[in-house]
Amino acid sequence: MSTQPVSPSSHEQSWPNPQYAWFVIIVLFICSIFSFLDRQILSLLVEEIKADLDLSEIQMGLLLGLPFALFYAGMSIPIALAADKLNRKNIIAAGVAFWSLATAACGLAGSFLTLFMARIGVGAGEAALSPSAVSIISDYFPKEKLAMPMAVFTMGNLTGVGVAMILGGPIALYVSQFDAITLPVFGEIFPWQLTFFFVGLPGLALAMLVLSLREPKRKGLSNLDAQSEPAMESLARFARFFMQHWKAFSTLVASFTLLVLMAYANFAWMPTFFRRSFGWDVAEAGVNYGMIVLIAGTTGAFFGGWFSNFLAGRGYRDAPFRATMLCTIPLAPAAFGTFMLADSGMEAVLWFIPWQFFGSVPAGLAGTAMMTITPNEMRAKISSFYLFFSNLIGVTIGAALVAWFTQEYFADEARINESLAIVNCVFAPIAVLIIWRGMKHFRQSRDEVEAATTT
Repeated sequence: MSTQPVSPSSHEQSWPNPQYAWFVIIVLFICSIFSFLDRQILSLLVEEIKADLDLSEIQMGLLLGLPFALFYAGMSIPIALAADKLNRKNIIAAGVAFWSLATAACGLAGSFLTLFMARIGVGAGEAALSPSAVSIISDYFPKEKLAMPMAVFTMGNLTGVGVAMILGGPIALYVSQFDAITLPVFGEIFPWQLTFFFVGLPGLALAMLVLSLREPKRKGLSNLDAQSEPAMESLARFARFFMQHWKAFSTLVASFTLLVLMAYANFAWMPTFFRRSFGWDVAEAGVNYGMIVLIAGTTGAFFGGWFSNFLAGRGYRDAPFRATMLCTIPLAPAAFGTFMLADSGMEAVLWFIPWQFFGSVPAGLAGTAMMTITPNEMRAKISSFYLFFSNLIGVTIGAALVAWFTQEYFADEARINESLAIVNCVFAPIAVLIIWRGMKHFRQSRDEVEAATTT
């Protein structure tokens, strides 16, 4: 009696060594730290940059979001096409090197336009990280264990913000004691510009570490050889897939984009809020806000991964989406307390800790939710699609909207607390409602996708 050959698909689902898989997560976590460190250091230097470059509140709001988000969003699409076919760790390494050099170039900017152009470079380079990383992570861990490593990777975002504030604040305060510095070739630069050199150039060593990683074998492919598929056909097939599941993806993208909008509004303006509302210096504002993000933010993201897995273990097939909804409910009350009820800086800190904890829960769950209902060969594309909207709308509008309320509506920089309160207290309830209405569509799409893909 002859035996039937074992189908290759039965072997392709054997997963990589867990220890090495977690080593890769740690490296990607560090990449995520550096990405947010480089993009967020600008928010700590708002007052110094406005004064030295003679910028308005709205110009500063645009610098905090628009140039970075515009090119981050635009570059994510071609990078996603490459990441679904080519070596993903090489793409990440190139991105790390590029954004690190662009961050250092921010230290050479002497006007709104030159700083705008340097921020474009930061955004273009960082666009390489998330689509490629979430695709790699999904090939190192099975779906039922994906939420935790995804949460750890995205915890790097929060850790990067915390590190930027904690280290950048004292550095900015120290260099502010000096007069303008003259560098060979580049001429005179302001003291705060040195901060960009300190945080940008070490990323070149990180790029070399990423190159040493092993590219995992792709898993969860649909019954089509997508690796040999032409780019336009791949995009067309992705468009058909998206339209088939548009209800699930539209609610995912809309809700998580609103959460990004709130998060980036806070990332951009919280140090300035502490400085203007309570008279803190740049070091005090940076260290206190950085500790909130570093401790409450990272534990919140970790809790989000655990909570999603907990719900999944209880049979909820919409676990990452459901966990996000439940943890978004406390955001508006916590924001109102922070920006409208607090009478001192430390009281505002105590109010903001729960906001940062629960506001960080969705950090890893957006990727988890989207990877759960997307075949492997489309994962980088759907990630870039989400990043396109979350950055173009969330990052750009979040920072700029706060600046607009402060400058145009209130016409008083001291009322930045009210601007932040409006943004947080309006959009958090809307996000909860969108998620609540979208969970049934998420469950339906998951059932359909899992039935159509290989196991």
